[in-house]
Amino acid sequence: MKRPPPMPPVNPFRIGGVVSDAFFTNRADELRRLEKALLSPGDKLLLFGPRRMGKSSTLDRAIANVTARKGVAFRADLSGATTVTDIANRILQAASRAIGRRWQDVLGTFLKALTLKVSLSLDPVTGLALPSLSVEGRTDTLEDQRASLARVLDTIDRVAQQRKARVGIVLDEFQTIARFGGEGAEWHLRGIIERHQHVAYVGAGSELSLLAAMQGEGRAFYKLFRPLHLGPIDPEHLARWIDDRLSAAGVPSGGIGARVVAMAGPRTRDIVELARSVYDVAAPVGAVTDTTLDDALRELLGTYGESFRRQWDDLPPSQQNVLRAVAVGESKLYSRPSLLRFGLRSSAEVAQAVEWLEKREILTRSGKVVSFDNPLLQAWVAEHALPDVGIIDSTHDIVQRLQAPPPKDQ
Repeated sequence: MKRPPPMPPVNPFRIGGVVSDAFFTNRADELRRLEKALLSPGDKLLLFGPRRMGKSSTLDRAIANVTARKGVAFRADLSGATTVTDIANRILQAASRAIGRRWQDVLGTFLKALTLKVSLSLDPVTGLALPSLSVEGRTDTLEDQRASLARVLDTIDRVAQQRKARVGIVLDEFQTIARFGGEGAEWHLRGIIERHQHVAYVGAGSELSLLAAMQGEGRAFYKLFRPLHLGPIDPEHLARWIDDRLSAAGVPSGGIGARVVAMAGPRTRDIVELARSVYDVAAPVGAVTDTTLDDALRELLGTYGESFRRQWDDLPPSQQNVLRAVAVGESKLYSRPSLLRFGLRSSAEVAQAVEWLEKREILTRSGKVVSFDNPLLQAWVAEHALPDVGIIDSTHDIVQRLQAPPPKDQ
């Protein structure tokens, strides 16, 4: 009988969704603070940081650790919610999963205590009957929808009190509340949170300007939450971790971890994605070679090229020209030679383009330094758009440029 072919080896790096166990690294200090908050009734913490830093994975790792310590914690993802009823539903379903796993005898009592009209659907993952508020609730008056949200959170607080338990609620993409509910929604939620003494709240989000505005003086959440910033992981730690993961998977790293971090940093997801591509390229030959990074970049550009092209085509010429300048590492972005070289009419046009690109999260600014939010997009622009201004680079040249430190003066 013919044997089936062997299973391909498992890539030691994982992206997409939430990563855990050996695929997760570092964040020890953030985990300690998150777990302490989630186990401290009445505590309020706000985790914030740029996108693609591993926020959701860090939150879920903290929740898993709390659960292992016999606490109850859950994460309600508010992204995509468009009504207050949607938010109430996200929290209700996440709470029902957590309560049902921890206290199956309490779930029925919890739902009855809501005194809200709900329908039940079987959760294919846990096998639990999960509740949803009536769909008609999405068209209720804003006052009625807020009352439903308050009832959901009040009932969770009451269950925690009755069980003498510690319950932690994570409201992920916390800024969603302000986006469609305005300041009225913020003040309403603050009133609910402040009266709860048996539940801890952790807000989390990545839209930093909106989160900052929500916590500004005179706004509802001013000084309500303790801040916890989720920044880049120590590059030396990440480099060692990449080398160790490659070596453990049978691919001697040759110290490529540091080059991966330099090229794809500082966002954790970008770094891990490049490391994953490095493994895919190196595993068939059993070693990292001089061209591994070049080949890994080509693979990623092949994966994302079409989406980058659509993004590029949607931009006006002034913004495209600014991206060309930033992609080549132009250190004097507003200077006369730079304007002439990249077909820009004035420094005011550059400033306006940079502002719009920053709002679209295509560019990012650190002081006076302007850079790409996504290094892969920078590589695509270098490959496909720089030839228009007479700059034709090989993939290796682009890899070298991505590893170079950003310009210091713009």
